[in-house]
Amino acid sequence: MSKKDKKIVLISQCLVNPYCRVHILGQNFPLSRELLDYFMEHKVGVIQYHCPETIAMGLQRNPQGRQQYDSIFFRDNCKKLLKIPMLMVREFIKNKYRLTCFIGLENSPTCGIHWGKHKINRYQTESPNPIDKPDANEPALKGIMAEILEEELSQENIKVPFLEFPTQSEINSEKRKKFWGDLKNAVEPEI
Repeated sequence: MSKKDKKIVLISQCLVNPYCRVHILGQNFPLSRELLDYFMEHKVGVIQYHCPETIAMGLQRNPQGRQQYDSIFFRDNCKKLLKIPMLMVREFIKNKYRLTCFIGLENSPTCGIHWGKHKINRYQTESPNPIDKPDANEPALKGIMAEILEEELSQENIKVPFLEFPTQSEINSEKRKKFWGDLKNAVEPEI
């Protein structure tokens, strides 16, 4: 890419403000700082949308699975929250900026990219805890907001990678290495 490559990224709010996360996802400020430092170092502008879970249920919410959020009302809330960020994406693209990727959150029922099978709780609904030994061949759903965002971008014919921020993975884990490699490929593609 040329030196005039103007880049933006679309992210979920909790990547900038970890206090928005439900407690089991962890409030990993050092990892958020590492991400934001990367954006600043590589001159990547950030567009974020408000946390749909916090808006709908507040900060004192209990952890839930994707199944509990998958309602007409929550989906409508997500669509409303994306209106302004999508206008911003369109405006930046119109002015020759490149949307590099979307970054969601590992194991988030709303902003996750790979929501696989989860344990069933005592109420016979999906829990926020993944099963111990997932089937690698089983397709994973996106979180509700990530799914809606994918639809919105598709309507605009915008295709970008959807990456998952590995807040629950160890520092030297393969998930972390893969995330940083995928982010680098999205932001700094070789010609």
